[in-house]
Amino acid sequence: MIEEEALFHLKKPVPERLIAYGFQTKEAGFALKLPLKEEQFQLQVEVDASGMLFYAVIDEVTGEEYTLIHSVHAQGNFIAKLRQEVSRKLKEIASACFVADEFRTEQASRIIQSIEQNYGVRPEYLWEGSPASAALRHQETLKWFGVLMRLDYRKLDPRKQGQVEILVLKALPEQIAEQLGHPGFYRAFHMNKKHWITVVLDGTLEDEVIQEGISQSFALTAKAESKRPQPKE
Repeated sequence: MIEEEALFHLKKPVPERLIAYGFQTKEAGFALKLPLKEEQFQLQVEVDASGMLFYAVIDEVTGEEYTLIHSVHAQGNFIAKLRQEVSRKLKEIASACFVADEFRTEQASRIIQSIEQNYGVRPEYLWEGSPASAALRHQETLKWFGVLMRLDYRKLDPRKQGQVEILVLKALPEQIAEQLGHPGFYRAFHMNKKHWITVVLDGTLEDEVIQEGISQSFALTAKAESKRPQPKE
């Protein structure tokens, strides 16, 4: 199978490079059409305004997407060669048009840097199926005090659009009830909603507010005898 998510994991497109490669600008990003060796098929690639890449293999005879390329049950020499060619072209695009981008938003970058400085902790990317998600863990106990994710904003708020980076933190239940009434706070995503809360890293909240939440989450998940981080020597 084609592991396109891994190819573009933690990378961002460079508009000038996309155009130089042959992408055309469109209202919501960039688009490219590439012929494949099998003349009946065409590879269509789009990069949206948030930097996410999508592709489809189109059967030019029918004008429809050739979805068998994604099916684990579709085997044989022909489809194997087609997958190899598509994978090769996607790798070329990743190499020529994308650069490393561990954190997509400036606020996410600042917050992660401050966590490393204050707690000596770096994000741990533990899930192959969700390569943009990472755990923040205590070094001694390995208990989580935060989870970073990148997801569709509509999963938090149907009125929003695009991708958003979030940080899920542990908090006191009474505090969660109060914070949910303010912009930038949402119910915990994929965590216990009574004890965890989601904060968005898109500038809605001031860094200081997020830092306070991180400090509290770190304390709530620390060992009883060590509720506060020790300064690094």
